[in-house]
Amino acid sequence: MDAFSSMSLPVAIVGEGVIGLSTALALLEAVPRVKITIFSDRPVEKICSFGPAGLFRIDNPKYRDIGRISFDRFSHLYRTRSGDESGIKLLSGTIMSDDKRKLEEQEEAYGDTVYNFRWLGEREKKDLFPNPSKHSIFFTTFASEANRYMPFLRKEIGKYDKVEWKSAKIEKLEELGDEFDVVVNCAGLDAGKLAGDDDSMYPIRGVALRIDAPWHKHFYYKDFDTFTIPMNDAVTLGSLKQKGRSDMTITEEDRRDIWDRYEKIHPAIKGSKVLYEWIALRPGRDEIRLESQRRKSPKGKEFMAVQNYGHASNGFTLGWGCAQKVVEMIRKERGIAKL
Repeated sequence: MDAFSSMSLPVAIVGEGVIGLSTALALLEAVPRVKITIFSDRPVEKICSFGPAGLFRIDNPKYRDIGRISFDRFSHLYRTRSGDESGIKLLSGTIMSDDKRKLEEQEEAYGDTVYNFRWLGEREKKDLFPNPSKHSIFFTTFASEANRYMPFLRKEIGKYDKVEWKSAKIEKLEELGDEFDVVVNCAGLDAGKLAGDDDSMYPIRGVALRIDAPWHKHFYYKDFDTFTIPMNDAVTLGSLKQKGRSDMTITEEDRRDIWDRYEKIHPAIKGSKVLYEWIALRPGRDEIRLESQRRKSPKGKEFMAVQNYGHASNGFTLGWGCAQKVVEMIRKERGIAKL
């Protein structure tokens, strides 16, 4: 038995988006006698993670191994839990681009992780799209629909004892160092400021529409900012990904831009009823920050600070994999054996 197996391990997690909730659940499943407090400073519907369709697709090939961990988790949930409850579903679809290198990077990032990955032939491209790009890939992958997956994570966390939810604005990680042995920073766009040593975060203004198109069953992408992704009760139509912008009002220009771009690749979607509009600021950073540090509270108590942020639009894809990396860091630091 390891030295800490009979002791409570108090852990604070700052942020209850998909990164914070994934981290909390991963710790509860893997670390005996962990005691977790989750801090958030806003209602759940105001969190960036509240709206995405959650299609598994990795932007940067360097995160392929982390993504594979998430994919394996989604496959487990798909086999064992109702999709109505978990929000996990299998979807097939196409990404097209005139830049072949962009799609080759996608193949490198997850081509051997997803199912049925292949390049479309000329006949398929012409049959599917009125104005096909030069190159297209097809694959089958999971989607973790936010408005189901997020409540599912909260419900799973709620099955464990010694979990507390607190509404509070945390300004510095050190504020929590006296009460907690481990503090995990999953604060999204505010995480760099909270860490106190990182000014590299930036907002990515995101806008998407949910439309009524129940006949549309496959995802379609033109590059990575023009797409549709089917959800349980609607289809997500997007998107805007505006680096550095932080205004939070959806304009008619935003709507027209999204519709105009998408109708060029799939005109049959024109006229679909808009059911809901989503806007949020994605937590942009050139690279994910995933590391641990030793810090001291204002009273001089040492604690472990774990940085887990900067996932941009890949939070649902990489969240569970990053959570497992956090578990590994804490096990190593605390000398906790695997279950």
